Formats: sequence, C-alpha cells, structure tokens
Amino acid sequence: MRRILSVFSRDILSSRRDFILAYMVIAPILLAVGLKFFIPGVESAALQFAIHEKLGKEVIAEFERYGKVEVYSTVERIEERVGTIDDIAGITRNEAGTYRVILEGNESHDTKEMAYMIIRDMTADGSLDVRFEVTDIGYRLSPVAGIGSASLILTAIIIGGMVIGFNMIEEKQSETMKALNVTPLTRLEFIAGKSMIGFLLPLVQVYVMLWILGLLNVNKAMILVMTVVSSMIAVIVGFLVGLMSSNQISGIANMKILFLIPSTSIIGAILLPADKHFLLYWSPFYWSFIGFREIITAAAVWRQVGVYACWILGLTLIAFLIMRGRIRKGLV
Repeated sequence: MRRILSVFSRDILSSRRDFILAYMVIAPILLAVGLKFFIPGVESAALQFAIHEKLGKEVIAEFERYGKVEVYSTVERIEERVGTIDDIAGITRNEAGTYRVILEGNESHDTKEMAYMIIRDMTADGSLDVRFEVTDIGYRLSPVAGIGSASLILTAIIIGGMVIGFNMIEEKQSETMKALNVTPLTRLEFIAGKSMIGFLLPLVQVYVMLWILGLLNVNKAMILVMTVVSSMIAVIVGFLVGLMSSNQISGIANMKILFLIPSTSIIGAILLPADKHFLLYWSPFYWSFIGFREIITAAAVWRQVGVYACWILGLTLIAFLIMRGRIRKGLV
C-alpha cells in the first residue's frame, strides 16, 4: 500500500507542476462557474407579474393562479421592476378604473399576451376568454441545468482519466517508467497507484460542481455510484492515451480523437428520438450521461441506476479485454 500511495503522491505533485495538468484539474470547476450564469431559476421560467397593491386581494389572487406575483405600493416602483433584466409585466389601474399593462418592450410573447388575456378574463361579463388547465409534473429544474450539469460531470470524469495519461507521458519523457522496472514496485501496484487519481479527482470535482450549481439536493449516493463506475472506463482511456503518446502534443491529439466518443454519446442522447437511442447502447458514456441526467432531475430510482451501472461495467470489461494487450505491452 505504501508503494501504491507513493505513485499516487507523485501524480499529485506532477499535476501541480505541469501547466496542462493543473488546467485539467481546475477546468471542470471553471466550466461549472460559467454554466451557473446560464441556468435559469424556476422563477425565470414562469410568468411573473408586478401588481399595484391598490388593485386589491381578489385581483392579486387571480394573477397568482397563473404565475408569480410581486406587490408594489407605487406605479414608479412597478416601472422600476419592469425595467430589470428578467421578464415581468406590471399591472395597475388609472383614475378612470382602466387596467394598464406596463411593459419594457422586450418581453416574451407569453408575458405580454397572458397579462392581457387575464385582464380580459376578469373584466368580461361572465364570459371567459381564457381557459387553463395547469398540470404539475413535479419538474423544478431547467433543462439547461439537467443537460449541462450531466455533461460537465462526464467531462470531469474523462479529464480524470486524461490526467493519468499525461502523467504517464511525463514519466515516459523523463524515463521514470524505465527506472520503475528495477524497483520492487509491481505492475499491479503501478496500475493501482496510477488509477487512484482517476477515481478520486472526479469525485472531488463532481461534488464541488454540484455545490457551485446549487444541486446539493440530488441523491448523493447515486451520484457516488455513477461517478465511481463511470471512472473505470475513463481510467482505461487515460492509460491508452499515456501509452499511445510519446509527448504532450501527441497526447493532446489522441485526447481530442477519443473525446469524440463521449461527445457523440451526449449529442446523440439529446437529439435522437427515444426509439433511436439503441444506436448508442455500445457507448458506456451514453449510459453515464443519461444516468447523471436522471439523477440530477430526480427522475432516477435505484433500479435504474443499477441497470446503468451494469451496462457501464459490462462495456468497460469488453473494452479492457480488447485493449489489455496494448496496455500490457506499453507497460513493459
């Protein structure tokens, strides 16, 4: 165990010294910070109204049936609120008793038209212009958050494998790997030590990203299982990159080529209709992506997570059996 931890410690030091490796470590965190600015909250996805308090409780209650209501005491404050960055319609009434809809001019079609239609509904003499049936499907997360967060988590896992690969490239260039052949360190200990960063780094990054994105209410045990299982294929890919590349330039080129597989899996899972998803069943990254997406959107149950994990483990085993000869030869 001491020798395994020694290999792991060396990888940590190498990741801090090398600019590319240091960037890989912080890149998912920086991407999560960037994604945070593009995730709309629940409020921004719903209709919003700024209501003058003099309209009374009945009018306020009517608008609350259709969206979020903010009550203000003056028309000036309503106009100030309407002028902010989000979509909101101001509702007041002039001295003649006529309703006024205050808009900035860049609101969405629904924000503007729904305000008019609700007022027409209230002022109609027993005749409803609008009929609504509101169905709550329990979805409280933006699609941007579900897809973006799952994609970032998968990216962090893959980068964990890439860190293994680039550490191996650095050791090949410094001829450290040749020196290891004359030490008591066995091949299995070397692989175990190298693999540790590929499992531990994504775990840290994933939970930090969930905190940044405000998704700490997800099932953390499910996230843990999917992260560990998904890291297995990333570790294999990392070893391949390290063994196939003679320097960092070729390592970057190989990394770009291998990134096509998870990229295709994510894009396919998003764009293909459900009945065509069988075309992606060959990719363990597809199962990782849909697993993380369903966990983040609270749509997953343990049985589903178990099925996804089995697919990932089975496909990872097949990939390892196919590539073990190449890995064994490169470690000699």
